[in-house]
Amino acid sequence: MSALVDFAAEAERPAEAAAEIAALNRSLAAHATIPPEVAGPVRELAGGLARSDVVRWARVDPYPALLVHRAALEALAAVEAAGDPEARDRLRVALAALEHALASIAEREPVGDDRPAEELARWLAATLEVPQRELAELLGVDLRRLQRWLSERGPGRPEGEDARRVRAVARIVAQLRHALTGVGVVDWFRRPHPDLGGRAPLDVLDDPMSLPELVELAGALRATVAT
Repeated sequence: MSALVDFAAEAERPAEAAAEIAALNRSLAAHATIPPEVAGPVRELAGGLARSDVVRWARVDPYPALLVHRAALEALAAVEAAGDPEARDRLRVALAALEHALASIAEREPVGDDRPAEELARWLAATLEVPQRELAELLGVDLRRLQRWLSERGPGRPEGEDARRVRAVARIVAQLRHALTGVGVVDWFRRPHPDLGGRAPLDVLDDPMSLPELVELAGALRATVAT
């Protein structure tokens, strides 16, 4: 289970970690109580996650990052309460939640900061499946410029402020796509929001300082739909 501890410290390889946790949970399913070969790795995992860089996790995806830490604490509590007849079932639930949260972070990787902005523009077009004119409006550019970005052979790519806005919209859409259709996402950007002083998200996208709040609002909508 050392790969899990390394992952927790470096906030890397979420898909690999999710797969290992799933295997651990399958092993636990074969036992009526929590065996030492499961309890030990869970303690290591929870300790590694507790030492991880919370800010770095949040940059990957704030909502599942929170769930990762919460599920790890619940898993550790279940292990430490091994004498409780319900501890094994509690641990199974916590490990399943942890696997799901890590898989969600892995799913977020398509909009990671290491991807070129033109790839993110194409990801947005494929994910939202809305008319290109509406996507161009979200990105604050004219239709022809967007079409150049979407063409793999076309000249030009998002740079400077254009690239920043593409990345901002991609981070927000990465949250909203779990709760809304493509058309619903576009409407969310256009609709006034009370937490933004009655302004629409589209109205504050040009302010880089507003991005964390917008991502948080999008994540909150996702959480509401998930519960």
